[in-house]
Formats: sequence, structure tokens, C-alpha cells
Amino acid sequence: MKQDYEKYDNPDAVVADDSLSEAKKKEILKQWIEDEEALVRGSAEGIQGGEENHLQSAQTALMKLKGEA
Repeated sequence: MKQDYEKYDNPDAVVADDSLSEAKKKEILKQWIEDEEALVRGSAEGIQGGEENHLQSAQTALMKLKGEA
């Protein structure tokens, strides 16, 4: 299933997308974080996906939207 964030190069691009509401941006970033955490867990279990990890940048982008950064 294709995720909403897949059309973005990085989480900051989600934040910069003026066509999205703040609520939608948060929703997309939260899903991205959940998926990245699953990839990290998989890596710890020896499952390699080969994708670039965006966990930290997605968490930082979400904090910016919430005014925590």
C-alpha cells in the first residue's frame, strides 16, 4: 500500500507543502515515523530493507509543526 509520504523526498518537504493542512502534515509525519520505527525494529531483528532511514528527520519535522523545536 502506497503511503501519503512516499511522494516526498524527506519529511521537511511535507512541512513545506502549502497544499496540506497542518493536521494532514502531522498525520503524514506520524505515519512516516511509525513506518520508520518498524524498519528500525526489523533491522534489529536482522531484516534489511535497504531504504534510507528518515526516522530522526521525521521526528524533528513533527516537533517543528507542534512548536516543540
